[in-house]
Amino acid sequence: MAKLRLLATVKVAKETTLRPGAVIEVKDPEDEQAASLVARGFARWVKAGDGIEEDGLPLDRIIAAIGQLDPANAKHFRGGKPELKALGELLGVDITADQRDRAWAALQG
Repeated sequence: MAKLRLLATVKVAKETTLRPGAVIEVKDPEDEQAASLVARGFARWVKAGDGIEEDGLPLDRIIAAIGQLDPANAKHFRGGKPELKALGELLGVDITADQRDRAWAALQG
């Protein structure tokens, strides 16, 4: 089993669109469609140690999104932490409190 990280928005079905940063599992690393995505620059193979969370969202993407939020805006920060909804809107995926807390802790040092 291999994993691809998308670098561009990819529509995979009429109702399904995957955004940049999404990680998908590929059963066969020789898969023609996966190889085509990589060759065209739409994806890259994920290597061991790339910092992929269990749900496929890289921690560094969450950290980068936190950096785009305004600490003075109550819609962005509440209770001293980034708001899940604001992060989800930036990233295009729902974020769990656990994901946010790990990224926030990494930023706090």
